[in-house]
Amino acid sequence: MPYPDEDDYRRMLDLAVAVLESRHPDEVWRSVAQELLRALGGAVLLVKDGEWTPSGGTVGAWLRDAPGPVEPDGDTARLIRSGYPFAGHYGPGGDRFPRTAARLAGERAWRHSETAGALRRSFGTRHALGLPFPDGEDAPGDGTPAGAVRGLMVFRPGADFGTRELRYAARVQPLLAAAAAHHRLLAERWHGGPRPQEPDGAGGLTPRETAVLLTLAEGLPATAMARRLGVSVRTVHKHLQNLYRKLGTADRLGTVLRAQELGLLPPAPRRRTG
Repeated sequence: MPYPDEDDYRRMLDLAVAVLESRHPDEVWRSVAQELLRALGGAVLLVKDGEWTPSGGTVGAWLRDAPGPVEPDGDTARLIRSGYPFAGHYGPGGDRFPRTAARLAGERAWRHSETAGALRRSFGTRHALGLPFPDGEDAPGDGTPAGAVRGLMVFRPGADFGTRELRYAARVQPLLAAAAAHHRLLAERWHGGPRPQEPDGAGGLTPRETAVLLTLAEGLPATAMARRLGVSVRTVHKHLQNLYRKLGTADRLGTVLRAQELGLLPPAPRRRTG
């Protein structure tokens, strides 16, 4: 059977849509982390989208289903920034194929390295996958020195990443590079200038979120909502999470009631008595 299969391609498309519809920089990596950790059986995803030195550089670790990144402890962050064993392999104009730490360093050398030990203590993981962005995506003109390799690292417990996961990672690389570019664009808007204004009259909801809200008001389950809107169930759940966050709610009923209060949905009809 060819790989990725039809379901993987569909999920990649869903990820592309989620990235393009992101309105805040953190939403980009949250979507990427959820999909890659699912597809690769990972527990932790790290994003390297800038310069790292052993003593400097932001290290944010995305965990499964986490609302935001967590900062590893100082020693673990220092070892991650040192880049072992990926920094010695990936370089300007060089190899960009996804590689595992055990295959680059040797399984025994990796297992007994300081970096692997720190990651085991911090996250309970055993293996690492380096997923650099393709050539041409590692020098965006943001002040990072030329040749600074950008990309992602995925860590997981259990067995090492196999051929199936490596092929998936290679397929998704261009999409991840595009996600990084979109993240930088959103970061400039949020942190380098005035905060973007939410659309008038929509409570800050995207058209797709508004469509999900309307089907939610009908009481449809997620599978029926997905069929109605022509999207996957995963995409429906993604939009539901965005609705809960934007409307400050925690469940379906509360979301519908809050949307009615804000005028995003018509009020519920009154029951006739007597």
